This record gives sequence, C-alpha cells and structure tokens, in this order.
Amino acid sequence: MIRTRGMTLVCAAAIARAAAGQELQPGDVLGHDVEITVQQAVALGLENNLNLQIIRNDPATARERVREAQGAFNPNASGNYLQNHVETPIASNLQAFFGTVGDRTEDNSKTYGAGLNGILPYGPIYSSGYTLQDLSSTSGLISLKPQYTANWTTGLTIPLLRDLYWDTPDYLVRRSKLDQEISDEVFRSQLEDGVTLVETAYWDLSASRALEVATQQALDTAHELLDQTNVQYQVGTVSKVLVTQAEATVAQRESDHIIALNSVRRSQDTLLTAMLVPDINDYSNTNVRTLDPSFTDYPVDVNAAVEKARANRPELVSAEKQVEQAEMAEKWSWNQKLPALDVGASYTMEGLSGSQKTKPGVVLFPNGQPQPSLGINPVTSTLNPGPDGIIGTADDFYENINVPAAVQPNFGFGRTPAAANSSFLDGHGFHSWAFTATFNYPIGNDTADSRYVQRKIDLRRAKTALARENQNVVLDVRSAVRELQSSSDAVKAAERARIASAETLHAEQERLRLGDSTPHNVSLFQDDFLQAQGREITALRNYRVAISALERAQGTLLEARGISVEEERERGMEQY
Repeated sequence: MIRTRGMTLVCAAAIARAAAGQELQPGDVLGHDVEITVQQAVALGLENNLNLQIIRNDPATARERVREAQGAFNPNASGNYLQNHVETPIASNLQAFFGTVGDRTEDNSKTYGAGLNGILPYGPIYSSGYTLQDLSSTSGLISLKPQYTANWTTGLTIPLLRDLYWDTPDYLVRRSKLDQEISDEVFRSQLEDGVTLVETAYWDLSASRALEVATQQALDTAHELLDQTNVQYQVGTVSKVLVTQAEATVAQRESDHIIALNSVRRSQDTLLTAMLVPDINDYSNTNVRTLDPSFTDYPVDVNAAVEKARANRPELVSAEKQVEQAEMAEKWSWNQKLPALDVGASYTMEGLSGSQKTKPGVVLFPNGQPQPSLGINPVTSTLNPGPDGIIGTADDFYENINVPAAVQPNFGFGRTPAAANSSFLDGHGFHSWAFTATFNYPIGNDTADSRYVQRKIDLRRAKTALARENQNVVLDVRSAVRELQSSSDAVKAAERARIASAETLHAEQERLRLGDSTPHNVSLFQDDFLQAQGREITALRNYRVAISALERAQGTLLEARGISVEEERERGMEQY
C-alpha cells in the first residue's frame, strides 16, 4: 500500500541517506536483487547509458575542430636539397675571350635550403628562408671555383582591405569556437534529456511496483472472501451464486496482478536499458526495487520559472550563439566584397665566397694586345697555337699567360661556405630590400555580392529562430507549471479518494463481520479501493515526473541534481 503523506518525510530521508552513501556500480545491480534510489539510478545512467556515451563524442569533436582551425597559424618549416648538372652550348666571343674552352660550359651545383613561413592572426603572411649554393663552373665568366653563395631573405605581406582581421583562417577559428559553444549547449540539453529519461523510467518502475503490491493485497483479500463465502455456503447461509461471484472476483484479481507483474518487468527493462548496458541474461536475473513515489511540496511561480528558463535553457543559449555565428558570417562576407590591397616588404642578406681561379682571363691583354705565344685569336675566338704548334687546355691557358701579379684581381670574399655566411652576418655582405603594393578587384564581383546577400538572409533566419525558440521556452515552462500544479492537485484529490474508499471498505467489512453484508458487496468496495489506489499511484508518479519536466523546462535540472556539465563533458575526453 502506498505510504500516506505522513510517510513522505521518511521516504525523503531515505533518499537523502542513499544519495549520501556509496555509489553503486553496474556489478552491484546486474544479477542481484537490490533497492536503488533515483539518485543512484541517475548516476548509473550518466556513467553507462549508451546514448549519453554517444553524445559525449560531439563536444570532444568540436574541441578538436577548434584545434584543427587554429592549426592554420602553425608555422611551416621547410627544407630542400637540389643537385644540378647543367651543360650549356656556347657560341660567344665573350665566353671564349674570358677563357671558356670548347663548345659548352658545365655547371655542377648543390643547393641546400631551409625556411619558415606561415600566416599570423588577422591576415599577415610571413616567410624567412636561407639557401646555400655550392657551384663549380667551367665558364670563364665565373672567377671562383668552387663558388659559395649564401642568401637569407625575410618577407612580410599585410592585407589592408580584404582579409584584414577577416581572413579565412581567422574566420574559421572564430566560427569553430562558436560551434564548440553550441555543441556544449546541445550536449547540456541532451544530458538533461538523459537525466529526465532515467528519472521517468525510475518513477514508472516505482509506480508499477506499488501497483503490483496493491493488486497482490487485493488478491489476498479476494482469497479471504472466497474462503469466508465457502464457509457460509457450507453452513447454508449463502447461495452457490455468491461462491461463484467470489471465485470470479479471485480470477479478476489474479488477472490484475498478472498485468501488474508484466508492467513491473517491462518498466524494469526500460530502467535497466536507461542506466546500464545489460546482457540478455541480466534482464531476467536482476530485480531492481525502488522507493515508492512520494509527495513533497514544490512551490513554483510561473513568472520566476520563465525567467529561470530564459537564463538557463541550453536551447535558448544555442539559438543566441547561432545568431552570433550568423552575424559573424555576414561581417566576413562583407569583408570579402572589398578590394584586395596588400602591402609587403622583404629584406635580403647575401654573401659570397670561394677559391679564385689561377689567372683570370680578364687581364689577358694588359696592354690591349693578345699574347703571342698562347692566347685567344681575336678573329676566330679560339686558342692560338703555342710555339710547338699544340693548342693547350684551359688550365694551360691560365698557367702560361704571363700576367704581372700586381694586376691580378683579388675579390677578398673568403674561400669557405662559412665565409659566405659571415659576410652578411657581420654586416659586410650584400643587403637588398623591396617594397610591394598589390591591388586586385574583380569587375562585377557577383560572387562576393551574392554570398553577402545569402549571409544576410541567414542572419534574419537565425534571429527569427531565436524569437521562436524564446516563444517555445515560455510555452514549455507555462505548460510544465500547469502540469505540476495539476499533478499536485490530482495527488491530493486521489489521496482523499483513497482514504474515503478505505474507510468505506473498512465499514463494509465490519458490516460483513456483523452479518449485515455479503462477500460480494465487500468485493465491490474492494474494487473501488483498488481503483483509488491505482489513481493515487498514477498521480504520484505523474507528480514526480512533472517536477523533473519543470526543472528540465527551466534548464535547472542538472544543477538541482548536483550534476556538473564540465565533468560529464570531460568524461568523454578521457580516452583521447
């Protein structure tokens, strides 16, 4: 039998003691006969419910998308190596004049490079790179062999109109952060739905069990009346018809009890699925006992409830974030309509070093006349034969030309690759700079104009959706308040009806004891009492569910249950 309001405080105290006690684990429930509180059921549901485990992935994914978007600002480190062999045909008097032998030049080079480049927040693009080239050439125009060239160039480009502050990477980062906030609110909404689901399943099972107890008591009473009727029939005080009626009552009570037992099993399966991940055998081997649904006063003011909902409802916060997202998209699309005006600057430091060839050809003719023994024929641009009639090689050419040391050039670059680097690091190298300005604007610009109009439409749609969501929140709260008040009144009315029915039944049983009534009449009053019990059980169940529904409508369900959204969200990140 359902406890009266006098037992309400006992139930509430039991719930508080259980909530403060040790938390249950799935192994404490599955395969056991155990009594649990609604708080314990919710805790198990938060830990094990498959739907909640699925939705935890969404905030985790949203955070990774923010990190993915922010990765656009990570610098790119690069490195390269190039080895080249180039043969270039020549038909140039100048090449021959400066000592190039044969019909081609051969260049063998190795180039080493490394650099850093990337994009900065708000649009600037930067790059800085170093290259070192090792060149060995047969060209007479190149006086160093090998020749080392070191170069370090740094550049920066800044947008002044289009992409300033609203470049695509920045926009994607801001949008992904809003997506993350929206995902958090959606998760909070789904988490509240999950808690509501578990609590509803718990009170459904609680009501089913209370109704099963009531039908069992009615069945016991029917058996007692049948036994009493049989005794009266045997002594001849009642007819066989009353015995038959009593037997029919027993059959009806058995049917009611079977239906109640089936409802208990169905409700228990629903609760187990909501709070655990049971195996097929666990459903039949587990017996979950619940506390009876109880009544506790829950005063509420509809205006205060609406204000709470406007401040806390995750759906409303999500709609506001979507408006903010649409405003951001509109600003970005407007920026993309602007002309592109980019300014840039670069600064280059270069160094050179290498070993000078033996006697450079630039001084073959110190007096303006070719050497008579071995030199270039100014007409044919070939080597003149020597005294023995043999044309020498390029090395012979350099070795046999008698050039005074005073007029031999000395570039003073140094001989090693390190010398090429130090020449610009110590400020004695070669320094260059450049400044650029680039303007670009598509004629017509229909693509950007159309995109801007679409984003304006999206913003208007988002604002309308926010207004509609605000209306829905107010409607939800008002409906939930009315349902709670109605359920509260129904509980009080059902309690009065049960008490009156119990007194009537007791009076009829007393009349039966005194011989002024019949077992059949008592069974009729028992029917009324059982129905009154069922109505009270249903009213209490609806009242408990209505409390959860109102707190859900206000957006205060998780806070009222002491559930941390951050902890539940981070629980989904533990495995990553």
